[in-house]
Amino acid sequence: MSEMANESTSRAQQAGQTAKQEASATVGQARKGASQVAGTAGDQVRAVTGEARAQAGAMAGDLRTRVTEEAESQTRRGAQVMRQWADDLSGLADSADADSPARSLVTQAADRGHRAADYLDTRGAGGLVDDLQDFARRRPGAFLGGAVVAGFAVGRLAKAGSKANGSGSGRPERTAGAPNLPGDAAPELREA
Repeated sequence: MSEMANESTSRAQQAGQTAKQEASATVGQARKGASQVAGTAGDQVRAVTGEARAQAGAMAGDLRTRVTEEAESQTRRGAQVMRQWADDLSGLADSADADSPARSLVTQAADRGHRAADYLDTRGAGGLVDDLQDFARRRPGAFLGGAVVAGFAVGRLAKAGSKANGSGSGRPERTAGAPNLPGDAAPELREA
């Protein structure tokens, strides 16, 4: 029986070694497969990231082109409006008396309007921005002062325009002595 026990032990040891070798081979294959999956996933992530960057760059380029085209279009429209105003001023100057001091002022304003319209036509929005940047670098105090004055003027014009259109507060103005009706305007104001 000892021979049989030795043989069983030997077979068991061989089976154990075979199982150990197969387990080791399986672990090796699993590691290799995991490494390949990780490598493939990394390649896919890099490809998707590269594609996203390319699309973002293309979208940014398209947006930049659209903004530039819109700015140029608005500049051309501004030049047309300025030229029309200058033509109107020239017409006023032509119909004024020859010795009138107002005529010379209106003529100067019309000439400056024509020059400004020509400048906008030739330089465009890009030239205007370049000139503003150059002026801001050379004279920052004057640029900031002009920006404040321009902002104030635009604000006042917008406020005056909203009052002229009747979209001030959305409520009719009350007159002195008008009755105070809750949630309702005075009868005289309802028909106005």
